[in-house]
Amino acid sequence: MSKKKQKNEAKNLKKQGGGASLKRDLAKLDSPDLEIEIKGNKQKKQDAELKDTSTQVAAGTTSAPIGTAQQEDPPPIEGPGRLMVIMAHPDDAEFVCGGTVAKFCAEGWDVRYVLVTGGDKGTHDPEQYPEKLAAIREEEQRAACRVLGVRECHFLGYPDGFTVDEHELRGQIVRLLRIHRPDVVITWDAWRTGFNHRDHRNVGTVVSDAVYPLVRDRLFYQRDEEDGLASHQVNEILLAGAEKPDYTVDITEHWMTKIEAILCHASQVGGRTREDFLKVRQDQVAKDGETPIEEKFRRWSIRRPVRKDPEEQPKEETADQTAAVSAADAPSGETSALHADTHVARAPLDDDIAAAEGGESTPPHDAVATAAGESNSD
Repeated sequence: MSKKKQKNEAKNLKKQGGGASLKRDLAKLDSPDLEIEIKGNKQKKQDAELKDTSTQVAAGTTSAPIGTAQQEDPPPIEGPGRLMVIMAHPDDAEFVCGGTVAKFCAEGWDVRYVLVTGGDKGTHDPEQYPEKLAAIREEEQRAACRVLGVRECHFLGYPDGFTVDEHELRGQIVRLLRIHRPDVVITWDAWRTGFNHRDHRNVGTVVSDAVYPLVRDRLFYQRDEEDGLASHQVNEILLAGAEKPDYTVDITEHWMTKIEAILCHASQVGGRTREDFLKVRQDQVAKDGETPIEEKFRRWSIRRPVRKDPEEQPKEETADQTAAVSAADAPSGETSALHADTHVARAPLDDDIAAAEGGESTPPHDAVATAAGESNSD
């Protein structure tokens, strides 16, 4: 309480009289405990107001203030919509989110892949060399995409193990986001503690920065706007490989499709077969009973109102736009020398999508990684 208010209260008490009680009241006015009590009451009132607002948000009677995180969990992601999966290596997506991709494709989503590196270091074979291995792994990735139902796959052609958090790669990712305009992006969680492949970590950082705020704000990478590509807001990002996931996708019905896609990466699965995966699932069921097969992510949900785009549909990438990404934004040195012919190579899959039949045996996601073994690129 301010000195001025204390004096006014004291005057009023003196006018009223009261002897000993007056002295006690005057002493209370000078007590520092009164200031603490007033502050405590203000904090309780603020907490009550915040709790009331959170309850209203959950009930749908009001919305959280723009620019603040909602107190309640956002609703499930529903489609069909547009999904972009941006990973470091061929086979990354199949191992960590192949079931989710298969599920989204089955539900009619438009799904596109972006692979930053060619995975050209992922082998223990003394007869292999980077250029040859990159070509093999790109073909394996295309085959996996056809199994899952992915519409298109972009290969950026960076050398395996040399991904750097820098503006040229961010610009390429931003441009692809503005071309294809996804509602949801899946990428690596860059913030997990402990061991984390440098390509996974750096790709996760670059993509997260590209999603917010770069792709949304038109003054970043202005050449895109000059080429007719409007800014875009991505609504959701799912971070794979998260240490503390908070979003789960049930992939039980799509597990066999995931396995078929993983098996396309023959150079990476160490000779494992379909029967090996089935055996792991059978052992798991015998131990724990039938349980759902799940893939888990850490979810970032954009809490701002979605702005209306001038054109809601994604643009078809023109030859000029493709060349602009592959040539003007191409990294220098080892990257361009290694994959000059595949940098942002466009791999359309619309006319050659093979539907994989699902099976009844359904191992959990953790069992998938155990049966297949560690990917060479990871």
